[in-house]
Amino acid sequence: MKRLLITCCFILFSCLPIFAQKDSNRFQKIEVAKIAYITKKLDLSPQEAEKFFPLYNQYRNEIRQIMHKKRSEDGLKRSYRNELDFDAEVLACKKKYREKFKTAIPASKSSRFFEVEREFREQLFKELQSRNRR
Repeated sequence: MKRLLITCCFILFSCLPIFAQKDSNRFQKIEVAKIAYITKKLDLSPQEAEKFFPLYNQYRNEIRQIMHKKRSEDGLKRSYRNELDFDAEVLACKKKYREKFKTAIPASKSSRFFEVEREFREQLFKELQSRNRR
């Protein structure tokens, strides 16, 4: 339990600069929950978390850049080819980071990361849906 608390504190303080955005309070809560979820589901030790989360931050930033690029093209007439190009770019990024993650955490945890990330998004979506129904 003490290790988990130390890990969460480390992660929180290493991610603080990211949260200096508009609506940061809402996004900060989601990001902290996501980091805690990933840490728990992948059973990361403090040493693994210390190596993993800087890479995770790089990954998240690259994915955001890809999404931003896609959104900026949404105003333009997009073709089927552009959608495939977008999907290929996301896939290439994930493959690249799966290999980078293996330098910080065991391969089994590295491979499972994307599944855990998807599970978190699904849970978040369900939570938001249930709040909207209230």
